[in-house]
Amino acid sequence: MQSGKAAMQAALALGRPARVPCAPHWWGSYKYEALGLDVRLAPWQDGAALAPVYAGFYERFRPDWLHLHIGTPRYFRDAEVSEPEGLGGDAVLRIDPHFRGLKKLDRYFASESGADERIVDFPDYLLGSRAERPRVDLGSRRSVEEYARRYLAMEAALIRELGYADHVVALAARFGQEALIAVHLPSTVCELFDPITGWAGFERGLIALREQPEGMRRLLELGYELQLEWARAYAQAGAHAFVISESYISPDIAGPRVYPDFLKGIHREYFAEIARMGLAPILDFWGDALPLLEDFAQIGAAALMVEESKKTFTLDIREIRERLDGRICLFGNLDSLGLLREGSPEEVRAEVRRQAEGAGGGFVVANGSPLALGTPEANVRALSEAAQGLPARSRADEAGGKR
Repeated sequence: MQSGKAAMQAALALGRPARVPCAPHWWGSYKYEALGLDVRLAPWQDGAALAPVYAGFYERFRPDWLHLHIGTPRYFRDAEVSEPEGLGGDAVLRIDPHFRGLKKLDRYFASESGADERIVDFPDYLLGSRAERPRVDLGSRRSVEEYARRYLAMEAALIRELGYADHVVALAARFGQEALIAVHLPSTVCELFDPITGWAGFERGLIALREQPEGMRRLLELGYELQLEWARAYAQAGAHAFVISESYISPDIAGPRVYPDFLKGIHREYFAEIARMGLAPILDFWGDALPLLEDFAQIGAAALMVEESKKTFTLDIREIRERLDGRICLFGNLDSLGLLREGSPEEVRAEVRRQAEGAGGGFVVANGSPLALGTPEANVRALSEAAQGLPARSRADEAGGKR
């Protein structure tokens, strides 16, 4: 049987794998629940301690990739999570004194702080110092560049020193010959527009696209340039693919011109540089992707991930595949809530077959958003097993087989 890594690499290269690869969206909290761990406490460990969690999920369900999150810093090692004091209080992350100096170097989970910190959000590892970081001044090129230098810039060597790639090193050594090792980060746009920790914030960021466009362009350029250091760190650690989530700027939220006017050119250069590092660049686009499909086919990404139909739009994966016409590898978008969490294994298998029918090469079975807490294990198994039992056959192949 073709290995998961070989099947994924063939699909990403728009070739014809021996079977349809399956890459579930599993970088969220479900991996802890599936292994019987406390989803609030288990993530607050360093990368070396989290690698067995990923390994346990992979060995239980045997997908074709390891879908890894950004990683965790070494100063999480031996840290303790205290319970909140009083109604509405925050839990506190208490740092081992040995790691306080290292923590002060971090500009991602923490911001210029070597101290214990309140936990603002458990699933996103959100610490108080990051939530309290000042917002960027978009009024001048100089102020934008100073903000990026002080609050955002970290070279690949520091990222690795902090431990953010430790889980990749361990998992690539163990599974790198059999499965695709992919690391998935929130993009510069996500970091800029996040309502709590965003460099500009959501409403202010959207307004700035119109009122301070030059400041926004410079911040976007610098943000993606600096994020290449993260890709470089993961490439050095043994990853095969680099995935970014793009949120907040879909046509249904920000309007149809924001992506082509502000991001398309940046993405083209960004993904080209990631490919030069030896990583497959993958775009995970949240929101209505339909008006931008032609743009996505022109930016040099190896693959496109889209969410399931929701809100005000319908994303039928077979329609999207026809419109892209084999110009970019496409991931499927099975419904993680209505189908995988609430449906039956038989319904999951049927939807896998429907989405994969006629796909040929350049298609990967997947769900449209992270596996949700409470999803039956039988449905996750059905997702992988149904996909991996299908040959990669196009409609022409199937028609020929019927003659």
